[in-house]
Amino acid sequence: MDMQYGTRKQHEVRKAQLQLQTLRRLEVRSTNKNHNCSIETTSRRKPARRLRRRIGLLILLFGTTVLYFAYFQAYKTVQSTIQRQHKIANLARTQMRAVTDTRNTDQEIRTFLQADLVEHPNMADFLSPKLTSAEEVINEAQRIHSMVFQNLIGKYKRAVIICIFNAPNKGDNAILVAELALLQQLGVTVVGTFEYTFSKNANAKQRMNLLSIPRGRDLVVLVGGGGYLGAFPKICRNNLKIFINYFQESELIFFPNSVSFLGPPEAILASSALLARYKRRCTITLRDRWSYKWFVKHFPANRILLVPDIAFAIGSVKTIQVPTYDILWVKRNDWEAQKDKKYKCIPPFPPNVTYIIEDWDNDWIFRKLPGKSFVEQMQFRAWVGFGILGKARVIISDRLHAHIMSVLAGKPNVVMNSSTRKGEHYYNTWTAGITNTRFAETNEQAVEQALQLLETNLQKSNNY
Repeated sequence: MDMQYGTRKQHEVRKAQLQLQTLRRLEVRSTNKNHNCSIETTSRRKPARRLRRRIGLLILLFGTTVLYFAYFQAYKTVQSTIQRQHKIANLARTQMRAVTDTRNTDQEIRTFLQADLVEHPNMADFLSPKLTSAEEVINEAQRIHSMVFQNLIGKYKRAVIICIFNAPNKGDNAILVAELALLQQLGVTVVGTFEYTFSKNANAKQRMNLLSIPRGRDLVVLVGGGGYLGAFPKICRNNLKIFINYFQESELIFFPNSVSFLGPPEAILASSALLARYKRRCTITLRDRWSYKWFVKHFPANRILLVPDIAFAIGSVKTIQVPTYDILWVKRNDWEAQKDKKYKCIPPFPPNVTYIIEDWDNDWIFRKLPGKSFVEQMQFRAWVGFGILGKARVIISDRLHAHIMSVLAGKPNVVMNSSTRKGEHYYNTWTAGITNTRFAETNEQAVEQALQLLETNLQKSNNY
């Protein structure tokens, strides 16, 4: 009995031990399984964590780069603005030293140099009669350009230049060179250049080219400078209408122009309704006082400013040519030439004076100059114009830009009128004070004054 009881008890103990062992084995398996699962989950999570870290680093790097470039652009803009302000201040101080004679004059000049010529355009030419050298006139023109166009154009990032005269005339080419140089100084990117067109087919082509330029409030439409306002009223209106209708959000600014009439003055007023739609968003800069007064009277809805010709933005030009002639007469043979017979008769020159009479509207130069685009070709032709002027010691011309480019090159010159009289108007506004520049009404006066300038020039050369 006791044996049986002991055997049964041992059996139950053994059974309990086996059950305990079984439970332990199951517990160990479960623990191992969970451990293996956690290892697998961790190993799966590691690539995801690495990817998130890399993406975070890339975002941080990208953000840092963007902030750096934004800071760099802001710094560059501030520096360029400061440089332009210093340039204006330096030019103002130079002009101050050049023209101060008495205390009263000194105070008047100080007041003028501090004036905002966008708000007070009528006083823009106050200093001009007091300037006696080409360098002083160039400095004053560039000071006015910097002040006025920084105010008008400096706030924009992009610009389109329209109504560009792509012609053999070297003056039109110099205007484009100066406009591009000024916009580069202002930090404005030129995204489109369009010629002044005379045909409907060309207008249709320009409409197609316009579609590639994104519109926006950061873009300004600039009308090329020149002397064609009123010359071709219907064609001018058609050219402007294309761009005004497409760039309706953009401000319209005319580079310095002058008024030219082929017919009755009322013809240009046909454009007034078109420009009046822009009102204060259309700014017209005129390059002589006569044109300025005429526009102030007939275009009261628009902002009208008095500004020197844009070609002065090129600055002084030093040529290395040795003159081969004493006198070069750049004489017009186009629609602006004087029609009176007395202007076709050339008075005799002294036998010891070498001279040449020609126009610089050369077709061979127009056709054969290198350049893939018309803008590139026009820049070549502008420098050819300075080369033509370098052929002689003294220049006579009824072309306004032969006079202006002679001033830039430091050449003594005599300016005459074309049929539009813009030479006289510009001379009286800006360059009448230059000692080696003269104005002549007739061919006889032009030759006489050129000989006087030649004698003075030769005396200076002999002194050196």
